[in-house]
Amino acid sequence: TMSKSRWLATWLCLAFCLSMVEGKSKTSEELAKLGVSGEAVRKEAAGILDWIIAVRRELHRNPELQYGLSETSKIVRNALDEIGVPYKFPVAETGVVGTIGTGEEPVVALRSDMDALPIVEVDFEDTAPFKSKTEGRMHACGHDGHMAMLLGAAKILKQHEKDIKGTVRLIFQPAEEGGAGAFMMSQEGVLQSPPVQKVFGMHVWPWLPSGSVAALKGPVFAAAGRFEVIVHGEGGHAACGIGVGVVDPILAASAIVTALQSIVARDVAPVDQGVVSVTKMHAGEAFNVIPPSVTMGGTLRAFKKETYATIERRAREIMEGVAKAHGCWVQMTFTTFDEECINKREGPFGSMCTYPPTVNDAAMAEMVQGVAAELVGDAMVMDADPTMGGEDFAYFAERAQGALVYLGIGNETKGTTEGLHSPRFKLDEQVLDSGAALHAMVALQSLSELSGLSSSGAKEL
Repeated sequence: TMSKSRWLATWLCLAFCLSMVEGKSKTSEELAKLGVSGEAVRKEAAGILDWIIAVRRELHRNPELQYGLSETSKIVRNALDEIGVPYKFPVAETGVVGTIGTGEEPVVALRSDMDALPIVEVDFEDTAPFKSKTEGRMHACGHDGHMAMLLGAAKILKQHEKDIKGTVRLIFQPAEEGGAGAFMMSQEGVLQSPPVQKVFGMHVWPWLPSGSVAALKGPVFAAAGRFEVIVHGEGGHAACGIGVGVVDPILAASAIVTALQSIVARDVAPVDQGVVSVTKMHAGEAFNVIPPSVTMGGTLRAFKKETYATIERRAREIMEGVAKAHGCWVQMTFTTFDEECINKREGPFGSMCTYPPTVNDAAMAEMVQGVAAELVGDAMVMDADPTMGGEDFAYFAERAQGALVYLGIGNETKGTTEGLHSPRFKLDEQVLDSGAALHAMVALQSLSELSGLSSSGAKEL
């Protein structure tokens, strides 16, 4: 016979599971009573796909970098004006924050990044009509698609604003690509007045099949920082100067690069993860001259702040120690988690900020997967793999219950499987309505959970 303790444990487990199912059913029933369903929202999104694509193409033609987004923000503001969504501008220099609903709690935020990359776009016949008009700049990370999807969601949500008794805050954020725009927006209060309870974002993902959605509970993007180090020696003749005053910084720098590789192997626990990569090195111009210095730089990554701190500490120790052992000395510049980082843009980096790890709230990630399954089907929803890439959505997720998910755009026939930040990157535009629908449904589901919906008139959705 089953012991009383085992029986009680089994009963409690069953009760918990049933409560979870009942909770989900209750939310679904509540939305159904309001006329809200995945099918209805999907149809709404499909009906505006051409509009979403047109907006995306206009954004793609006009790529801009970091905080210098005058044309990009203008396109976003024009679209919000067309939809009838009020907004605040500028926020964090060129960001835009729209509001749908009452402006009161509860508040759910939907986020899109806005900036492009300093990349020369490759010519393709199918993308020629909307290729970048600015040589050397390209939306190679899909941020044009992100903005278009969020604007599509705004168009859907605005039609049913009377049914929202809370607020959907639309965050169009500058400077994701190294400039910590999310941090600056957070510092300027974008998640406050009134406070945001839930924040959601998505990233197009060429490594997943088009139309699929992947989410992960816990860390999904790594903490990501940068460093630049100048190794100083004594320059001179590459032959005659050896032994008579020349101190070779190239030898010291090479030894530093090799020694840095021991950090992940010997200072990071085997069950943890980290990255130390030296990605650039410059020294000298002549064949017979040892230069006075070597400049090198790279990136550090980890899924935990504590692990990142260990990696940075060991990197500093190695750089100083190895340089000294070779008769050299170093000047080191590292990005930082310190809040003052956002005010420091001098030096080699777009900002002095080390991005924290992006950690998805478990309950919200699960909720998003459930919403996605209703929109695209169970077979197209999966668990995401974590990536050592960095994302400044992390700053939002540190301050509110958050989730950042992947939207698959990979279609070999259309040539949309090239990786992010590639000059050959292309986006499968036929998934943009799915992204818009997911934004809208996550907002409505979240408001429903927070008692932020009203039954008046919602049955028309």
